[in-house]
Amino acid sequence: MYVPRSQTVYAIESLAATGEVQLEPGARQAPRLHLDNIRQSLSELDDFCKTHQIALPVYQVAPSKLLSSPEETAAQALCHVRRWGERLVSLQEEMHALQQEKENLKLLQKLLKALHEEDTGIELFAHHGDFLCKGIYACPHSHPINPVLNETVIRSYVQDETAFFLFATLPDRQSDVDHLLEQSDCIEVEIPDWLSPGRSAQEHAVAERLAILERLYRDIQLKIELHWASSELKKSLANATVLRWFVDNAKEVTEHGQYCHVTGWSTLEKPDSVESVLESANIHAIVRHPFPPLNSLPPVRILETWWSRPFHLFQVFSGTPGSNEIDPSFIIPIVVPLLFGFMFPDVGHGLILLLVGIIFGVRQRNIRFLIPCGASSIIFGILFGELFGMEGWLPVLWFRPLDEPLRVFEVSLLVGFGLILVGMLFSAVEAKWRGVGLEWSAREAPIVGLYITAAVGILFNKALIAIPVLLVWYLVGSTWVQSRRGKIDISVTIGSLLQTVFELLLNTISFMRVGAFALAHAGLTITVIMLAENIDNEVGHLLALVIGHLLVVGVEGLVVFIQTTRLIFFEFFIRFLSVEGRPFKPLESPGKNRADTKIKSVRLD
Repeated sequence: MYVPRSQTVYAIESLAATGEVQLEPGARQAPRLHLDNIRQSLSELDDFCKTHQIALPVYQVAPSKLLSSPEETAAQALCHVRRWGERLVSLQEEMHALQQEKENLKLLQKLLKALHEEDTGIELFAHHGDFLCKGIYACPHSHPINPVLNETVIRSYVQDETAFFLFATLPDRQSDVDHLLEQSDCIEVEIPDWLSPGRSAQEHAVAERLAILERLYRDIQLKIELHWASSELKKSLANATVLRWFVDNAKEVTEHGQYCHVTGWSTLEKPDSVESVLESANIHAIVRHPFPPLNSLPPVRILETWWSRPFHLFQVFSGTPGSNEIDPSFIIPIVVPLLFGFMFPDVGHGLILLLVGIIFGVRQRNIRFLIPCGASSIIFGILFGELFGMEGWLPVLWFRPLDEPLRVFEVSLLVGFGLILVGMLFSAVEAKWRGVGLEWSAREAPIVGLYITAAVGILFNKALIAIPVLLVWYLVGSTWVQSRRGKIDISVTIGSLLQTVFELLLNTISFMRVGAFALAHAGLTITVIMLAENIDNEVGHLLALVIGHLLVVGVEGLVVFIQTTRLIFFEFFIRFLSVEGRPFKPLESPGKNRADTKIKSVRLD
């Protein structure tokens, strides 16, 4: 935006108050605005339209993205309207020529109908002879003919209120005939060169030519309609309208170059919202919305809700997704507590983590994730009947891990299978966003099918029949993708398949650590109880229990957190997340985090 120096601070403060603007220096110095150049281009545009009698309509169209300076935009609009106008004039001239030929042929058609039965045709009047000048004229039936012309009329006919006069005179009288006819309402009927002899043949030829002219005339009409509906014309006129407004209202901003050039990004819902914010603050500024420079990376606003804020630490670890990537912020609050609670199931231990998160999370934002993780541990502790490892204190609602270890691993693998599958589906969505959905369907979709078939085939062996079909699908699809890229290599295709299958197998088996840590947690709590029971002193017994459980909460809680992070990043995020973006950092108001507020991104020209 271009804003007067005296209002720059207030403009930035108004934008900061929205929380939707990030300032960033432009890639180059903004040149001084030259209003005279813009005025000249707009004036030439108006002159061109007046010269060619083109009344341009006013379209309610948003201006195009201004890729260049206002001066260049005005010149581009003038150039496009000139090209458009020249093309329009050419089409109109072509249409006028067709109309004239149509009118002439219709007169010929009338004349041929008016001929007497003994008349052979009108070919004798097509050209001047060696001794006579000949011609055919159509006049209104009520129009009196000059007596001088009566002497030169060879024949006359009347058809549909039109009188046709066929003239033949000596060459020295041709000029007199032409002069008298120019003063009348008569029209000379031209006989085309392609007209063959004979009345019947002439009628047929004229009718055929008229039909062709009608088609050509309609085609030209359609071309002119489409020409008027040109989207580029509408954009150019919309740009010209904006530039006229710019010239009329930019004096205060551009006078003597006393303005600041401020660049940045906005996540406001509508482009004109920036103008609305400035207008409400009574700030006179000119705002443009150009495409970003080619070497710039637009920032991405991370999804931040009340239930995702406790997991800010995971967002920092994972990085910022690109504009065509799924933001995992919405699923982290579900996956992290799920894995953490399953590996750390205990009502008592979960309550400790919950209280630590509540008490210390007020000042330490990064440990607030302990609140939902502790709550998840309490829920799984209730399901498994775990309370500080003491049996019988809580009923078992689901099953006890130590009693059914195989079941623990089955659930772990099922959870892992589900997360990996979700990651692969996220990859499909991102491929569609990038415009390569067809390639994903050809190459990645069969791998998803193989993964599902292998998992289902463990329970239902008949499902494995689909594996050969999926393999053929993958080979054909991969070959097609390679052919589009100019090189086909079957060895690369097979090697990529084997690598992917091996990675999926390892990633799935890796989730068995979820069950292993669930069993380890139950074993550790039992060990703490057994060690405490060997102490006869009640104080020592109680102290051993407290210290033992605190060690379990501290050490195992840290290990479980590390394993949860590892599973999410290396088994789940790897399927769809490349973190190619950079975070959107909105400008903060002066009253908020004053020490961190920076406005050095404003460039003063």
